[in-house]
This record gives sequence, C-alpha cells and structure tokens, in this order.
Amino acid sequence: MASSSQSLTLSTEFRLLLLLSRLKLDGTQERAARGLCDEVEDWEAVHHMATHRFVLPLVYRHLCHLEPPSLPAKQLALMKQQVMGQYRHDLNMIASLAEIHQQLLEPLEIPYVTFKGPSLAVCYYDEPAMRFSRDIDILVPRGRMAELLDRALVAGYKALDPQELTNTPASLDFVACHQKVITLLSPRGIAIEFHSRIDNIGTVYDSRGLIDRAESARVGSSDVSVLPTDELFVYICWHHTKHFWSRLHWLVDLDAIQRHPSFDRQRALACAERHGLSATVEVCLRMSELLGSPEFDPQGHDDERVNELLKRSLEAMQGDLELEHRLGELKPTPDFAFHWQTDRSHRLRWQLLGWLRIFRPSYADYHGWPLPRTWQWLYRPLRPWRESRRRWD
Repeated sequence: MASSSQSLTLSTEFRLLLLLSRLKLDGTQERAARGLCDEVEDWEAVHHMATHRFVLPLVYRHLCHLEPPSLPAKQLALMKQQVMGQYRHDLNMIASLAEIHQQLLEPLEIPYVTFKGPSLAVCYYDEPAMRFSRDIDILVPRGRMAELLDRALVAGYKALDPQELTNTPASLDFVACHQKVITLLSPRGIAIEFHSRIDNIGTVYDSRGLIDRAESARVGSSDVSVLPTDELFVYICWHHTKHFWSRLHWLVDLDAIQRHPSFDRQRALACAERHGLSATVEVCLRMSELLGSPEFDPQGHDDERVNELLKRSLEAMQGDLELEHRLGELKPTPDFAFHWQTDRSHRLRWQLLGWLRIFRPSYADYHGWPLPRTWQWLYRPLRPWRESRRRWD
C-alpha cells in the first residue's frame, strides 16, 4: 500500500481511464486523451481495467470517437462485443425496477425511494444502459417491510440474504425488525436490496424524511420514486467516499449529475449542510475538478482533506477488494472514511453503541431457534450466551 500521495504511481493506461470517466470530453480533455492514447503500451490492460472498474461502455464510446491509431481493431471489436452484453444486462435492470414498482410497491401503496443504480442511470445518463448496476436499492419504511417481503416471496422472488427467509409471519417480523438490508432475487435474476436505513446508526440520514422528499421519474412504463437531485448528489458523495471511490463509474455519476439541468451547486451545498456533510461534498467537488483536468497531478494540494481523499481513492481505484477492505480498517466509523468528514459526537456515539451490538440478533439466531413474534425479545438478552456457545461448538 502506498504511504503517501507522492509515492503513487499512475500508469498511462490508468490516467487515460481517469480522463475518460465522464460523459463528455471538452476540447482540452479530448486533446489530452489523444496524447495519452499515443502513449498506451497495453490496450489489453485498458480493456481489463475498464471492465473491472465498470466504465467499459463509456470508454468504448470515447475511443470510437477518438479513433486512436495505436488501438488494435481486434481489441476494439472485443470491447464492442462485451459492451453489447452489458447493455442487455443494464436494460434488464431498468425493466426490473419498473416491474418492482408495478408488482410490489404500487399495489401495496408502500411509500419508497430508489437510489443509485438504474434510477440514477435513467435520470442522469444520456444513454442509461451505459451505467453498470449490480443490484437495485430501495428504501422503504421499516413498518411496511414484512408485508412487502411477503408479497415478493409469493410473487416468485427468492431470498438471498438471509437465504433461509420464509414468508411465515414470525420470520418476516424478525427480519424486518432486526436486519436493515434484505436482499431478494427477482424472477429476472436481478438482486434487489430492500433497505430500512441507509446508514449504520441513523445519525446521517432520516429514512422517513428521504422517502417524504421523493420525486417521480419515468422508468419504462412506470413513474418510480427517486431522490431529488440535490439529495442524490449529496448521498453519492457520502456513499462513494465511504468506499474510497473504488469504482470508476462512480466518478461518472459525479460528472453526470453535475451536467444535468436540475443540478444546482448551491442547493447541493445547502442539502449537505442539513445532513452534516458539508466537508464531504466540498472535497468531492474539488476532487471532481482535479480529476477532470488534463494536467492532473496526484501530488500535494493546498487542502489536506483533498490530499487524503485523493491518496486513498487512487489507491482503491487501482487496487482490489482486499485492499479496499484494508483501507476500511482505517475508517473512524463504518459511515465515514475520514475523521474530517464527521465530528467527535458521532464517533463517540458509534463507540458507545458498540457494546450494544453484541445484543443484536441475526437471522441465524431465529433460524436456529425460531420463536413466535411475542417472544422474539428474548434473542437480545440471550445473544451473547448463544454466540459464545456457538463459537465453542
């Protein structure tokens, strides 16, 4: 792992991907991209990194426009073939989101908001199928979760996490109460994450407030509930920073939203202040500007917060999942990657609540000892004893 921003080595291939991780290139960026293309020694590495960092469709589009002489026609053809397959996947994701609204949420009249993934692609990308999505994220009120899961399981959705979930009332009540994210597999084979909360302890976001602020966006033949632009922009700055911007398509998200007519910088900053995320958004905006510059230099900048974000993010962007997990061990809390993002009261609250987490039951507790809903309170006081016994067995 690099120990400082000065020691980071950015290959020509990676610099090219950084520059191409935006919806459009201006004249200066285009000239710089052509210059980098002339210096590329390993186009297979460009293809590999673009695939694993989820920006291949956009990189392919830019390269078709740039027409670099050094790019072998065979490599471009391989990219095209893979892009076509990803287009089909992403269109399937978009269709699945519309079906979830029609089949589950609308009939039950459950208020919700979907964020990231296909809804972001539809609202802010000129070609939504270019934005890769691994799953669909939907925030719903905790009190409506059990009936939503019941309807989904009856409709043919399969439980992924917890895998043993059944649609018995006691099972659904338990998971709705104790698990903040439940993952199902749709009949189309798409993973759906139903959230009752989008941060770990509820100090960053008020779930009900986010749902109440939802706006409508057309997805296929349905009007689905999405976050307003300012809320979504602040959320992605917080969420992507939490994961050290380890996927390049997250940089494209940052660019795509800022290009959209609905984006207003001052509104976004005001929204960030309401959530206590002003520093996070300000530093992300600065990072976006720096990475879009053809003269980008990863070395020292005036703002130490920018230096720290660039250092960790550039490491993560070039590393693997194991590296991201190692970087995660340096985080002050699971919700914040850097100390400057948060305050002492949040960190103390996380530490003070830490001992209470040993009393939080998992679905494994219910599955191993299924109790009716009126007796499920017993899982909490018995959790430490049962966990100790499980480890000794």
